[in-house]
Amino acid sequence: MTPDPIPFLRLLGMVEEDTPGGQCRMHLPDLREDLCNQLPAAHGGVIMTLLDVAMARAATSVPDAPSRTAVTVEMSSRFLHPGRGPLVAEGFVLNQTRSLCTCQANVLNAEGRIVATAMGTFKYWHAPLGKPAP
Repeated sequence: MTPDPIPFLRLLGMVEEDTPGGQCRMHLPDLREDLCNQLPAAHGGVIMTLLDVAMARAATSVPDAPSRTAVTVEMSSRFLHPGRGPLVAEGFVLNQTRSLCTCQANVLNAEGRIVATAMGTFKYWHAPLGKPAP
C-alpha cells in the first residue's frame, strides 16, 4: 500500500490496497481522535469519504473504463454501527455503461462487521484533471 496521490485522502491517512479490476479496498489504519465524533466513533463524513472513494476507484479500475477518473453523481448510504478502530471500505462495480457506473461499498471494522453501506452512481470524467468542467 502506498500513500494516496489525493492530498485530502493523505490528510485522513487513507491508503489503497491492490485489488482486481472493478473492485477497490481503501484502508483507514489509524482512526485518529480528530476524525471522530462525540461517541467516540468515526465521524460520518469520514465514513462517507471511505465509501465514496472505494466506489469511484472501483469504477475507474474496470479494464475497459472510458476514463481513469469518475465523479459522484449520487450516493445513498446507511450507517449500521459505530465505526471504531481501523476501518476498511470495499467497493465494487454493479453496472457500467460508456458514461456512468453504478457501484456498491461497505465499510467494515477490524472484526469484519459492516459499519456502513452505500450505493452510488459515478460519471466518467473526460476533461483534463485540474481544469474546470465545460
